[in-house]
Amino acid sequence: MEQNFQVRDVFNEKVVNQLAANLAGVWSNFDANGFSRTVNSQLNPLSFSERAALIRDSLWEYLPKDYLRALEIILKTLPPELSENEIAGYDGFIVMPQNDFVAKYGLDHYELSMQALYQMTKRFTAEGAIRAFILKYPERTLAILSEWAEDENPHIRRLASEGTRPRLPWTMQLKPFIEDPRSVLQLLEKLKTDPELMVRRSVANNLNDIAKDNPDLVVKTLQRWRKIDNEGTQWLIRHASRTLVKQGNKETIALLGYSSDVAITVSKLELDKAIVSIGSEFKFEFEIKSISDQAQNLVIDYVIHHVKANGKLKPKVFKLAKKKLQAGETLHISKKHSLRLISTRKYYAGGHLLEIQVNGIVYKQAKFELRCPPAQEASSSSRTRGLHIELTNRYFSRSPIPPANFPQRP
Repeated sequence: MEQNFQVRDVFNEKVVNQLAANLAGVWSNFDANGFSRTVNSQLNPLSFSERAALIRDSLWEYLPKDYLRALEIILKTLPPELSENEIAGYDGFIVMPQNDFVAKYGLDHYELSMQALYQMTKRFTAEGAIRAFILKYPERTLAILSEWAEDENPHIRRLASEGTRPRLPWTMQLKPFIEDPRSVLQLLEKLKTDPELMVRRSVANNLNDIAKDNPDLVVKTLQRWRKIDNEGTQWLIRHASRTLVKQGNKETIALLGYSSDVAITVSKLELDKAIVSIGSEFKFEFEIKSISDQAQNLVIDYVIHHVKANGKLKPKVFKLAKKKLQAGETLHISKKHSLRLISTRKYYAGGHLLEIQVNGIVYKQAKFELRCPPAQEASSSSRTRGLHIELTNRYFSRSPIPPANFPQRP
């Protein structure tokens, strides 16, 4: 793979031409050359999601305007079913615009469209496309997903969980499930002991989503599941607890074998610089000392309180380490934290706060000042504190692009 490869490049001229040839192979009236010219002439400046949308809408332009006939042609071009229980590489991505075709143009053809997504999921996940059907036909779609949660195909079972995640990245949120996730939790009950890791991972990520808005419901669910004698389920519980542990939820911390009442001291918190430029990094270090005569299990995190556009601080918790601290032992911990520009976070100049958190409890804090780079400051003297620098604005004007391990989300 080329060094400068970006995920958007999975939708390239070669892939478009191959899709056109496949469609022409099953429908002789398909204008393969026209389809390829239309798509390929516009690809270069577009983001990942924009390229997928272009292919989706071009399919509608060049296929029969009868949705049922168009879908019949698309289904005949699908690649073989996935033979592995994980989605790897990029070959299946060409199915994604076809999933989206169903979601956009097939909402009024429920039965046929759902069966199409069922078949497409066996080739590439339809977790984004099915959300349109969940929102328009919630009870009907949840009933079908409940059946699919017991399907023999693990990709179909995974869809039952991944497609109902309230805050699934890179696609629309399911706000009804953010407000009341109980119907989703009923669905996940069927998948809590699934034999496939990719399904259990999806269940864990779904619960982690739910925990951001409804922590009490997730805690009660995990407490019940903790009694299940199944190592896969116990792994799922640990993976699903990420947000709850970061929030310092005492019930979850206890559930995982950590006490919120540890006998320790945290000291010598030092930063290598008091003023940090956006786009750079800083290093901090500190010590944790046991004042107990017994070993203690620690989950160590750090919290950065970032300045937001309104000038207020908002905390973001970062994982640091899990340690078993022996009686009287002292741990020296150091960490570099990057403030480089990324697609999931905007930085604003101003006073920031660093905190050290152990088993959900904050022990130490230190302040640092975040500033624009010197060259940026020189050209931006008239800007007020907290104004987002232009470089970041340019970066964020692009649509979010999934990481290389999509769709196995963290």
